[in-house]
Amino acid sequence: MKTHNPAIIPRNHRVEEAIAAAVTHNDFSVAEKLVSQLRTPFAYTTEQHEYSAPPADTKAPYQTYCGT
Repeated sequence: MKTHNPAIIPRNHRVEEAIAAAVTHNDFSVAEKLVSQLRTPFAYTTEQHEYSAPPADTKAPYQTYCGT
């Protein structure tokens, strides 16, 4: 199963977090860390655990660019 199911995928909330850090604070370390973990999506390391967590619950509905 692990060879066909990645431990992490680039979830919207993680990508947006990286973009916000880069745009707002000129901090590219968040994006660099995300990209470094995405290079080996089937590794199932402890470092990848935080990237597999779902986003925090919010009161507002989440809407992506494509309207989903």
